[in-house]
Amino acid sequence: MAAFAMTHTPGLGGQTDKPPADQMQRMMDGFATVRRQISAARPDVIVAFVNDHFDMYTLHAMPGMAIALGDTHWGPTLATEAWLGMPRAPIPGHPAVARAIYQSVVDDGFELFRSESAELVHNVLMPRKYLWPDADIPVVPIFINCFAPPLPTWRRAHALGAAVRKALAGRGERIALMASGGLSHWPPITVDEEHPGDPLMERVLRWQIQGMAAFAQDPDLPLAILQREAEMAASGRNLVNVGWDRQVLRWLADGDSAALLALRHAQVREDAGPGGAEMLMWAALMGAMRDAPADIVMYEAVQEWMGGVGLLSYARSLARP
Repeated sequence: MAAFAMTHTPGLGGQTDKPPADQMQRMMDGFATVRRQISAARPDVIVAFVNDHFDMYTLHAMPGMAIALGDTHWGPTLATEAWLGMPRAPIPGHPAVARAIYQSVVDDGFELFRSESAELVHNVLMPRKYLWPDADIPVVPIFINCFAPPLPTWRRAHALGAAVRKALAGRGERIALMASGGLSHWPPITVDEEHPGDPLMERVLRWQIQGMAAFAQDPDLPLAILQREAEMAASGRNLVNVGWDRQVLRWLADGDSAALLALRHAQVREDAGPGGAEMLMWAALMGAMRDAPADIVMYEAVQEWMGGVGLLSYARSLARP
């Protein structure tokens, strides 16, 4: 078995030349460590706690939690190929494991929304690029809503993870558990009172309502969002909360679920930006790992990507008898 969590910042796509070389090397060294752990574990399937970025679900139909059951997923979307630096391709699913999880967690009181084929972007493809680049491991994506309030509570995400681990008990497959998202970051994709009359936010809202159909009329929107991020990064604003990142990582590493589950979304948004809620995925993984201790393999505050980049591994806990 393997279990790990990773930030899926888009900067890891086509912007790896922007951070200082020594910082980039530390990130690559961290990824190499977990890549070796995954290779040694030889998983048959990766069960991935991820969030959607309005590629699967829209404001017309936004589930709090969902699972994709299909035998084939796809990614990246045509609109995100360029900035992820990857061609659209099939990604294998694992219907037997997915359906077993779905049945078990529904029996445990989680009304998961179900999909068949999933649209996957940096939520899965960034970890895949850096952590299992040479292996076509099937993925079962489990989605937790992070961007369309009201969001699931931190306690509910943790409980979902525990229910997923229960569903996997006794199965014959070699399982890897993954969480993807976070840490503190301020992506310009939240439409609220902070952006009155902002033309870009009006375009973003249209996309969040219509989904991928909006790109037929506005194919340049993904690049416009990236340009806004570049402007924000160059503005001199402090868009990485290093203290918050390190505290949350420490709670996760220590298995301190009481502290993590006491978080409230309003305060997280203030302290860590709208992207801070992506740490719900890490809370789910913590629940799946029964609050076991973990190692902080790497943490870097990357101003050029306006976000904290973290990597967590449970390899040592899993190695204990």
